[in-house]
Amino acid sequence: MTTSDSCQHSALNRTSAATIAARLERLPMTAYQRMLFLIIATAWFFDSIDLGSLTFVLGSIRSEFGLSAAQTGLLSSMSFAGMFVGAAIAGIAADRYGRTLVFQVSMIFWGAGGLACGLASSVTALGAARALLGFGMGMEFPVAQSIVSEIIPARLRGRYLALLEGFWPLGFIAAGLLARAVLPLGGWRWVFIIEAIPALFVFAVRFLVPESPRWLAVRGRMAAAEAVMQKFETAVSARLRGGVLPEPQPQPVERTVGARFPFLELWSGQYIRRTTMVCCSGCSRCWDITGSQRGSARSFSRPDIR
Repeated sequence: MTTSDSCQHSALNRTSAATIAARLERLPMTAYQRMLFLIIATAWFFDSIDLGSLTFVLGSIRSEFGLSAAQTGLLSSMSFAGMFVGAAIAGIAADRYGRTLVFQVSMIFWGAGGLACGLASSVTALGAARALLGFGMGMEFPVAQSIVSEIIPARLRGRYLALLEGFWPLGFIAAGLLARAVLPLGGWRWVFIIEAIPALFVFAVRFLVPESPRWLAVRGRMAAAEAVMQKFETAVSARLRGGVLPEPQPQPVERTVGARFPFLELWSGQYIRRTTMVCCSGCSRCWDITGSQRGSARSFSRPDIR
């Protein structure tokens, strides 16, 4: 393919993506989109339970393995080390292989990590399992936000992303309730084992959540994008009792998924303030979680609860 042909192909992909985007944006919000959102949010909820559980069982773990304060802090940090790597890989993988595929793989990772935590025979094995679990979490969070952003119309996108974030503290509350119920009966290992079970929710994602038609279009897979788009339109129309859908409005032509975005571009021009804000917000949240985990380990290290 010549340079001219390549440019024409890229332009065609951008135009096709804009057409798909216009058809998505004109869709009224119905129970179908809300169902897709709820599936993604539920997986996010289960993920946050896994992350938050260590806050409530770290005291028991510290007592069982006789950990020092430094060792306890290192163990609680392993999840975030895994999250760093997973998040760094997830964006690239999702752009290349698709949103829903990477999302499903992330659920498998954190489910396997949770099960490995419950079966860990040493603190070293537990730390490795927490890193694996964190790797899956790190993959899931940015991809989940991408899926929601690409299926929800722009006029409602901010509201639904905020709702998605709201499932994070709900997961921590659920983690506390689960630990309260299970710790006295089966110990901290069973807390992790039970938390691994929701990874089976991956089958709901596999069969109910379609690939992003925006991603398919910019990758040049127009037949697949059209098939998914028709499924969206049919489902929305059915929930409107056969009502006529609004006409698509022209959308701006943007750079494709295949285009390269240098890392330093995030720290320049119009993006620097947004990047700084997101980084500060993410660091603050991780700081709070780590602090609560270490604090609970010191306050609730009780030898009578294993």
